[in-house]
Amino acid sequence: MATSSFAQDITKQLKGKSYDEAVTTLNAALSGLSAEQKAKGYGMLTELAYKDASVAFDTYQINAASGKKDPVNFKSVLNVINDACQTDIYDNQPNDKGKVAPKFHKKNVDRLQNLRVLLIVAGQECQEKEDNAGALKYYESYVNSAFSSLFSEVAGKKDQNAGNVSRVVAFLYAQKEDYATAQKFAEIAMADTASAADAEGIYVAILEKQCKTHDDTLNYINKLKEINAQKYFPQMASLYDRIGEKEMAKKLLDDEIAANPQNKMAWAIKGENAMNARDWESAIASFKKAIEIDAQWTTVWFNLGVCASSKGFDLNEKYSVNGRIKTEDAEKVKAALVEAKEYFEKVKELDPDRKVIPNWPYQLRMIYNAIGETQKAEEITKMLGE
Repeated sequence: MATSSFAQDITKQLKGKSYDEAVTTLNAALSGLSAEQKAKGYGMLTELAYKDASVAFDTYQINAASGKKDPVNFKSVLNVINDACQTDIYDNQPNDKGKVAPKFHKKNVDRLQNLRVLLIVAGQECQEKEDNAGALKYYESYVNSAFSSLFSEVAGKKDQNAGNVSRVVAFLYAQKEDYATAQKFAEIAMADTASAADAEGIYVAILEKQCKTHDDTLNYINKLKEINAQKYFPQMASLYDRIGEKEMAKKLLDDEIAANPQNKMAWAIKGENAMNARDWESAIASFKKAIEIDAQWTTVWFNLGVCASSKGFDLNEKYSVNGRIKTEDAEKVKAALVEAKEYFEKVKELDPDRKVIPNWPYQLRMIYNAIGETQKAEEITKMLGE
């Protein structure tokens, strides 16, 4: 491969320069360099960074042993790890004679593998200062280096930290709404048994954030099936219903209930789907099944109240003609509202401090007023301090 005179002279061009000057010079020349010359260029950057990085490592060890808090030049560690990894990429490519003859690999592995832990320390310090951008640089370098050609043999297969650091990187990228990058690191974390459980939650949240279309949501549901269909069936059923795939939602729930009739969540989701469709009777029937299994489920009692009261108000609208309603129809309306009262009173019993359902008093007061129990409605008003 032919190279320019500048490319052939890269080591001379970098000699005597500071690290920052050398970076600028190498970047300017990079496009015209052969793989061998790039390896030499990054090798020189590695040497320059290593001088400060080795001091940083010694300072960190002294601080840890003595309790001192002398400043540690973490940036030099970041530079030396990144530059060494780049060196290794080009060092393992055919040289100017067409042969693969690595010159830097063993030396860099031996002297740098113990420095990598400082990338985690640096990332943690950045997070303590709420510098998430800085934390990402250090954490991402740690993970990438663990699976690089330079460190994979000594770190990637045995690294006890790579999974958990990947999980943190995924979380931080998700905060930036860079979901594609976040997903990549979450998948790395999920492959590590030490971080898989926590990473799964982040991974699922990342996938959900990327649901913009009907097809996106179907793909998301399929991913949930792959991860753990049993665990995520409630979300899957709700999502099918939300995007209009009513029959798929119904089949999923019916199949689960047939296999496990004591699955309270299946009954609750079935009730919610019916409630969203304003099918009050079906919703009430499903929610009742749920509380037969768990009589302390406050949220479901509240949903029962919402469904029964909505049923009553819908009946009132249906039967009213010019503001008047027949006696027998009025009784149907009142029966639904009295039923709602009983459900909301159960919520009051289970959640007197309003920690689960903060707005139940307003619903209950509305029902009291609707059925003429105004004294009880006033008691609610006093309780609210209005």
